[in-house]
Amino acid sequence: MYKGDFDVEILRDLINEGYEGHELLEKFISFREQVPAAFNNMMNDIFEKYKGKTYTLEEVFNDDDCDE
Repeated sequence: MYKGDFDVEILRDLINEGYEGHELLEKFISFREQVPAAFNNMMNDIFEKYKGKTYTLEEVFNDDDCDE
C-alpha cells in the first residue's frame, strides 16, 4: 500500500478540524506517517479474528454475516 492513497482523506479531515497553514502541514505529515502501521494493525486484527476462514470484505466488515 502506498502512503499517498489516503492523502485526500487525511487533508479533508484536518481542514474540517480547522487546521491551516504550517499547523496543517505538520498534522498532515504526522497522520500520513501513521497510515501504514494503522493499516497493518487492522489487517492483523482481521487475520487474528478470522483465523484461516475465508470471507468476503463485506462479511468481514459486517460481523452479523460471519459465523465465528
